Parts: sequence; C-alpha cells; structure tokens
Amino acid sequence: MEKEQREIQSFARRLRPSVRYFYRAAYAITADRQMSELVLGRAFVTAYMKGLAPAGVMGFRDSVLTVIRECALDQLEVESSENDWDGFSADPARDDRLADLIARENPEVQRMCVLRYGCAATVREIAQLLGVDTRRVQEELSRSRMAIESTLAREKRPARPFDRLAMRAVRQAMNQESENQIDVDYILHAFETELAGRKRPQRIFLRVSKAVLFTVVGVVAAGVMWLLAVLLEM
Repeated sequence: MEKEQREIQSFARRLRPSVRYFYRAAYAITADRQMSELVLGRAFVTAYMKGLAPAGVMGFRDSVLTVIRECALDQLEVESSENDWDGFSADPARDDRLADLIARENPEVQRMCVLRYGCAATVREIAQLLGVDTRRVQEELSRSRMAIESTLAREKRPARPFDRLAMRAVRQAMNQESENQIDVDYILHAFETELAGRKRPQRIFLRVSKAVLFTVVGVVAAGVMWLLAVLLEM
C-alpha cells in the first residue's frame, strides 16, 4: 500500500468517531440535507489537503469543525438553502438533562443553541444564517440560558460553567445515532475515493524541492570532480 493511501486511511480513522457530529454541524449551518453532504465531503478533503493533524481528539475535531463552518458559509453565498432543518433532538435514554431542556425550546432557539454550542458560530453568524437581528439572537440565547440554569438549579444539577456544559451536552447529542441514521462508512468511502490520485500541495512542493536539491548537488559534485581532475593534470 502506498504511503499516501495509508495516510488517507489514517485520516479517515481519525474522522470516524465524530462523523455524525460533523454531519449534523454542517446540517445545522446550512439547514439543507443535500447541501450539508456536499459541504461535509468538501470540508473533509480540504482538511486533509491542509494537513490538519492537531494533537488530541478535541484539537483535531475543532480544527475540522472550523473547516466545515468555512465551507458551509462559502456554499451558502452561492446557493440558497432549502431550510429543511428538522430540529435538535436529545436522547431521553442518555439522561442528559441540559440537552433535553434545549430540545424543548422552539425550533428557532434550538438551532441557535446548536449553532452556538455545537458549531461554535458567532452571534453575528447565527443572525445571518437565521435571517434575524443580532439583538434577537442575543436575547433568545440569554433567555434560554437563564431558564435552563434555573431549572437545573432547582433540580440540584450542575448548571455552571454553562457554556462548557452546554457545549459538551449539545455535541454529544449531535454525535449520537438517531432515527435519521447517518451512513458513516459511505461518507468515509466517498472521502477516500475523492482523494484517490490527489496529492497534498505541500507534498508536491517537498518532492519538487528534493528533485531540485538533488540536481544542484549533482551539478556541484560534477564541478568539483572536474576541478580536481584539472588540478591533478597540472
């Protein structure tokens, strides 16, 4: 197996544990199933071509998420969304009360929470994606946060630091299997197929650099040998 193919498969293995999360992040941003699949495939290839390899699961996942968010926002500039986002659903069997409380909000606030805590989107980006004023986003997120914190406090459950708890709860819920199953194997196979025959730009640069270096070394070596031969004949 070629080294490049092994590296592609290694990258795919790092993606695998978070593919459901990555897909739902793309879907929350675009609110369009078909577009989210396109964005996800493009983002995975872009992330690989950039050579993303931060240490640790969290560093890697956040780096890929950044690429997904950038690709999704770029795609939305050239294509309209179908707005078929079906909401955030928490799994009651997992007993994550914070995620369950977010899932009880109206669909618009659910999406705001998913974009904020699940996709690391800014308030301005959320407002742009939902087509509302930034003040409204701030007010809804603040109201939701206070209501959830109050409920958790009454139930003697952890409520702070809220942002960190909400991020963990939302992202874990986004990465779970659900009724709308996500074919992880198909997504990763498409990623590997797309990369077949491609080479990372930096790898091409390194190979060209090595070839030039070897050529220069060869020319210099030949010159030295010629000079030595001339000196010996004198």
